[in-house]
Amino acid sequence: MKRIALLMLLPVLAIGQKKAGAVYHEHPAYDVVTQSYRIWESGSEEELRALYTDDAKIWGPGDKEAGTMDEEVQGMLWWQKNFDILITNMDPAKPDIIQYKGEKGAWTLDWMIFTGINKESGDTVTQPLHTANYVNEDGKITMTVNYFDRETLGAQIQESFGLHRNGRVFDEHPFIEILKEIVAGWEAGDADAMATHFAEDCKFHRLGDGDGYRDKDLAFRKETWSAGITGTSSRKMNVYGYPDAIYYEKGEGGWEILSWWNHTFVSTETGEEDTVFLHLSHSFNNDGKITREVLWVD
Repeated sequence: MKRIALLMLLPVLAIGQKKAGAVYHEHPAYDVVTQSYRIWESGSEEELRALYTDDAKIWGPGDKEAGTMDEEVQGMLWWQKNFDILITNMDPAKPDIIQYKGEKGAWTLDWMIFTGINKESGDTVTQPLHTANYVNEDGKITMTVNYFDRETLGAQIQESFGLHRNGRVFDEHPFIEILKEIVAGWEAGDADAMATHFAEDCKFHRLGDGDGYRDKDLAFRKETWSAGITGTSSRKMNVYGYPDAIYYEKGEGGWEILSWWNHTFVSTETGEEDTVFLHLSHSFNNDGKITREVLWVD
């Protein structure tokens, strides 16, 4: 019965399909695209411009506006100056050239490997590249859409010049929100709430003034928080700039939250108001708990 039902469904599926055009693996339009790759490898500005219309639009990943032909030429010349370039097919993929009904131009789709060898360092930069090009009836490219991992490629380029990245910096992150909760707990005078964000084996350090300490445990830090809360009638932490969440890749790696604060407080004993500048560094583990706090007091 299932087979009969499927056979009855086939004519319906066939009726529901409409052919919009033809797909080719070889086509004069793609010859133009492959020629552009060869020019990128070792050609000239004049040769590249000859393959494009003057108002061609060049899109890259994340672009909000299309790039111009002048920018495309500048990019090619920069790569040629600094790298030996090779653009090869990503086997076993094959290009698709689509010519829609009623159109004299064609879209070309391909999957390539872009490789550059830094002429100074010899380091290799490589990236999968997927491109879509529209070639008009005159054999000119009017639009190029490039898909690649911009961040990975940028990091490889930097490293090939000796600029080695050790991490990434974020101005928004869940660990920054945890820091804000700790600050709120301090302002509210709740040492217990503050302590919930720290690992049991967390180590605490204070530097920069005469009350400094190193390698203290959580119990010690809770005592200093409690003493500070008792000794002040009000506490206000005003952030200076904004906290940075940094993920380090070298060494032990991990997350570090750096922050800067103007701490204003009123002494319970004298009623006097004072402000000190603080810098905090908090190391986080994978469970979102702080394993080290370093406090610098100006």
